[in-house]
Amino acid sequence: MRKLLLLVISAITAAALVTMAADDAARRKARYYYHEGSVQQALGNEPAAYEYYKKAYQADPGFEEAALAYGTRRLMVGTDTLQSPAELHRSLDMMRSYVDRYPDDIYESLYYGYVAGQLDTLPEAERVLERSIAIAPDMTSILLELSEAYARGNKLDKAVESISRYESSEGMNPQLTLRKVSYLLTAKDTAGAVAAVTRLVESAPSESSFTLLKGNVFDYIGLRDSALAYYRKAEELAPESSGPKLALAGYYKSIGDSTAYDAKIYDVLLTEDLDAAQKTELLANYLQNLINDKSETKRGDYLFEVLARQYPHDPQLNALAARYSAAKQDFKEAEEQISYALDMDPTNITYWGQLMTYQAVDRRPKEAMATYRRALKHITPDDNLRYYYANVAQQDSDFDTAAGVYIDMIREIDPKISVDSTVTLRDVRPDIKLDQLDQLSVLFTSLADTWHTAGRKADSYRSYDNAITLNPNNVLAKNNYAYFMALAGDDLDKALSLSEGTVTGENASNPTYLDTYAWINFLKGNLDTAADFQKRAIDALDPDDFQTPELYDHYGDILEKRGDIVEAAEAWRKSLEVAEKNEEANTPECAATRKKLAAAEARIKAGGIEPKQKPEPDTNPEPEPEQTTE
Repeated sequence: MRKLLLLVISAITAAALVTMAADDAARRKARYYYHEGSVQQALGNEPAAYEYYKKAYQADPGFEEAALAYGTRRLMVGTDTLQSPAELHRSLDMMRSYVDRYPDDIYESLYYGYVAGQLDTLPEAERVLERSIAIAPDMTSILLELSEAYARGNKLDKAVESISRYESSEGMNPQLTLRKVSYLLTAKDTAGAVAAVTRLVESAPSESSFTLLKGNVFDYIGLRDSALAYYRKAEELAPESSGPKLALAGYYKSIGDSTAYDAKIYDVLLTEDLDAAQKTELLANYLQNLINDKSETKRGDYLFEVLARQYPHDPQLNALAARYSAAKQDFKEAEEQISYALDMDPTNITYWGQLMTYQAVDRRPKEAMATYRRALKHITPDDNLRYYYANVAQQDSDFDTAAGVYIDMIREIDPKISVDSTVTLRDVRPDIKLDQLDQLSVLFTSLADTWHTAGRKADSYRSYDNAITLNPNNVLAKNNYAYFMALAGDDLDKALSLSEGTVTGENASNPTYLDTYAWINFLKGNLDTAADFQKRAIDALDPDDFQTPELYDHYGDILEKRGDIVEAAEAWRKSLEVAEKNEEANTPECAATRKKLAAAEARIKAGGIEPKQKPEPDTNPEPEPEQTTE
């Protein structure tokens, strides 16, 4: 028995020695890999360092230095796999063993705390950062990270306290005070916010930016008179600075004082602490507000003169002047101004697009096409510019050129795909991506629209079918296909089926799609459904946006067919009113609408027809007689 026991002990000891030897070998291997990783890191070869640190960790996961190095670098490797939430937290866990084993390595603890905060592992961030500031109270930067962690966890009082501790040691600065004020305002401590910014102002009474910040705080909490006083004080302290003037301009705009606002914007454009790009952006916003508000655009003309005198050869300013002229419908002037910009920057794709747009909108498509060909000497056009070139070609009835652009773009995505036959998903290249399938579907839709305008119905229908095959959710293709089939009187059942898929979900309020569905129902004799959906289409229109007379014309046709002749006449009048507003009153479509309206008015006059009155609800109904039974 004793002999057997000795044998067992001997076996256990031998196994332990083997395990220890294996562990020791793994440890040596891990340290070798770690050393090689350090060498590669010193040489600046981060990919190689990453691989060596990974091998070191895999050889010995308990080796804290390797776990830290590998975990840190996993956070920096931008792959979807390593950037998933689970893997990011796994990287953080790898770093934790080192941080807890060596808490005096403050820099690693600080980085760990920052990462934990970014991953919203807030208790862990607070734990390590609080420990770090206790170990190294002179490293006040830890307090800033700690304040961020507290704020993320909605511990706003502690966040404010951490910033105050930092300021006590390092002094006040506006960025930190602004952060503290934001915490206090979030906590609805307006008195604390005012006190904080007041201390900042008192620390440097002659500093304009501090006074400006105090004005902003008063403005935020609704004390507008106090805000104005501090904005004016800030401007007195720094009369050449743009900041107080911008704040004053914003104040005047908010109270509707356009004269004071204009004057202050003028003052801002004369300052020297903003560059040309910043002033151009400011002026662009100012002019856009004038245009949106339908204000007198002459208010902005003199501001252009101010800026043009300062920067006579700035292409961005010329491009803005061109957009402004175009907004005022002066396309010749816009063309001249954007041409100046192109002379200074001929490689700017946006400027070439602007020039083409002004020429096309001014009904000069041939010049716009020539501009595109001229641009090719200076730029490689992007897809947007190529699309626009195709649209301009179609405007000029050059359908082959337009179609050629779309076909070229289709073949760039998939060289073997056919545009002359029906396409199935088996015909596309096997490695195609989902977004490329969607792009192909869009291109086939544009090709189909082009062939329709060119009168090539068979080619158009085939292209629509291809677009829907490549993306069954392409509602634009379905709508256009259905509408053109309805106009041609082709397969109304298929047209209705296609259109049904466009008037649900997020498209349930799209006036164009509702109009198509209503019109197909009208052609099929479903008059009540047609009237309901056409009314929905009209109700969905934004009165401030561009409207098409066609929707009202269709509504009139539907109402007339249903016997509502007076309401039909009203719809046709509205159609002509919209056409007049759009400067489309001389089209053949408007002539047809006038003819229908004249006939309706004659019928109304001859028959003495009055508009149908909706029954008024009875607010005091008589009680119904009691029912008796015999």
